[in-house]
Amino acid sequence: MNIEIKNKIIIISSPSGAGKTTLCKMLLKKNKNIILSISYTSRSKRLNEVDGKDYYFVSKEKFLKLKKNNYFIESCNNFNNFYGSPIKNIKKANLLNSNILFDIDWKGARKIRKKFKKTDIIDIFILPPTVKELRKRLVKRGRDTKKEIALRLSYALEEIKHYNEYDYVLINQNIHNTLKDIIDIIKYHELIEKNDKLLNKKLKKLINF
Repeated sequence: MNIEIKNKIIIISSPSGAGKTTLCKMLLKKNKNIILSISYTSRSKRLNEVDGKDYYFVSKEKFLKLKKNNYFIESCNNFNNFYGSPIKNIKKANLLNSNILFDIDWKGARKIRKKFKKTDIIDIFILPPTVKELRKRLVKRGRDTKKEIALRLSYALEEIKHYNEYDYVLINQNIHNTLKDIIDIIKYHELIEKNDKLLNKKLKKLINF
């Protein structure tokens, strides 16, 4: 399945608790030319979450039915819950002439890389300063049991092993500095693309001269 994309696919991944979702929300507020690819999930909705804004919350049966009908660009199973990015999000980004942001893990990122050109993708992996700090952040969130925190830490260590699959790796010591780095990376790619288009125009003029 090959899907056309007009602008950039921005992928931000990190182990649970490293700040990925917070960074994505901050980025969307700062850059109005980026829309979020809202995922479907079979997990329960948390108190501060809104259906259709944070995720589309569906039953496991509904999710599996959508997956069977090739509704998703990528999907995975994390902590016994399903997550998937619908193809319609790409179509929406194309319609709005916007970049699209994927808040997904390394498995989802790997699947997306197989379906789009490398030049269409900006992929960034967020690391915590230390594993100790990561555990501290997971505890501070206050939404997981000790057993769940231990499981997330174990999974995080496995996720971190895949950081070298990404073009950019940022250590999230300070959330505002990390956000600035992400914005600078996107601006850098936009500048390259703009210069490439100008160069192509000049070359066409020369060829047609």
